[in-house]
Amino acid sequence: MAGSFEHFLNKFYFKKWILGVFRYDISEIIRSKSFDPEVKWLWKRKFDKFYADPFILNSDGKGIKIFLEEFSFAEDYGKLTLMTLDKNFRQTGYKTILDTKSHLSYPFIFRENNKTYVFPEAGQSGKLSCYEYDNENETLRFLKDIMDVPLLDSTIIKRDGKYWIFGSIGKARVGYKLYIYSSDNLLGPYTAHPKNPVKFDPDGSRPAGNFIEVDGALYRPTQNCRNIYGESITVNKVNVLTESDFDEEFYMTISINESNKQNFGMHTIHTINAFDDLIVVDGMRWAFAPVRQVKSYLDNRKKEKLMKEAHTKDE
Repeated sequence: MAGSFEHFLNKFYFKKWILGVFRYDISEIIRSKSFDPEVKWLWKRKFDKFYADPFILNSDGKGIKIFLEEFSFAEDYGKLTLMTLDKNFRQTGYKTILDTKSHLSYPFIFRENNKTYVFPEAGQSGKLSCYEYDNENETLRFLKDIMDVPLLDSTIIKRDGKYWIFGSIGKARVGYKLYIYSSDNLLGPYTAHPKNPVKFDPDGSRPAGNFIEVDGALYRPTQNCRNIYGESITVNKVNVLTESDFDEEFYMTISINESNKQNFGMHTIHTINAFDDLIVVDGMRWAFAPVRQVKSYLDNRKKEKLMKEAHTKDE
């Protein structure tokens, strides 16, 4: 039923991920178990790209810098982009920072010893790689491949002297399996958790942003894809994280309040990250655009026909 409903919506509505930003203490969201901020949604009108998986690089008097995925419908893959905003959340800078000609997303940021490391998702390549960010030149320098595993949305935390990588494998329609790896060093080598996969569920497995630590407790934002991809965020409370055991439980749901006029057209949310008092999210906007959807359908049919003809010719 859910699949049929989504298929119906796709005929008439153009759906794209866009960024949202607001100032708030994420600890209060956790403590109150409520989420209804005044989000400033960016880039609502463009139909050629979508923007998702935001991570805050820094926020100071010079502006706000955010790493994100920029997905081009024409190129059909994602790149990593660095976006700069002023204090009023107006765009002042924008540049592609990593383009491997294959899909990249979820540019997870890890800071240590005055260095900034980025671990982009590159599940299609079957590898998890690490880059170091050069702040002066605004570039990423490849350091090494961490592991040959097609992990989705790898998220890292250092706890009890160890580095822990959380990531998932799977697809929304069949569910995601959560895998954990640990190491004494950020760049590995990493050891698989003996209970892998530690979780198998379309809701609550795939990471949705950095870990949140509040009042000594650890919380893990995850995607809820039970009905549709990225429907909402399920925050789990981590009870046990050791080299031999893992346990977490449902804590709260973060979803779009559609009755808030600030969220007009927004329906789903699947990433949340915080830095100081700044929070970034991404949400899916549904725009009624039947003409655009018909054109997209015809273009896709044309591409399929050309690919089929090329394949027949090769045979």
